[in-house]
Amino acid sequence: MLIRFALFGIIGIFAALIVDAAKKSYFARRMELGAETSLILFPFFGLIALIFPLIAIRVSNMAWYGRGLVYMAALFAAQYLAGLILTKLNRCPWSYSGRGSLGGLIRISDAPLWFAAGLGIEQIYPWVKATAVALG
Repeated sequence: MLIRFALFGIIGIFAALIVDAAKKSYFARRMELGAETSLILFPFFGLIALIFPLIAIRVSNMAWYGRGLVYMAALFAAQYLAGLILTKLNRCPWSYSGRGSLGGLIRISDAPLWFAAGLGIEQIYPWVKATAVALG
């Protein structure tokens, strides 16, 4: 399980960098790919290895869009909870403002991203599991 935790931590950090770079490039209308994230998020991404199977088992018989909605809700809840914890510790690396923001911790506009991320995790989980077995 520790290897799966580490793999999801690494994948999460890289995914955060890729998404941040793509957003910044798109909104700045430039081809530069500058991005930033925080290593403090590593354990939160790693927790996907523990929590995802518990959700996936319960939604496995649902249509893809139903699973996507459940994953999206779970990822929103996880981001909100992580944001609360990190804010209490004065370590939260993000703060959202404006319309569609909930407490500065989540943005409703990220719903499609979390929907896709959940279905993406569903696709890569078997690879992570097999890789962890091979490495462990």
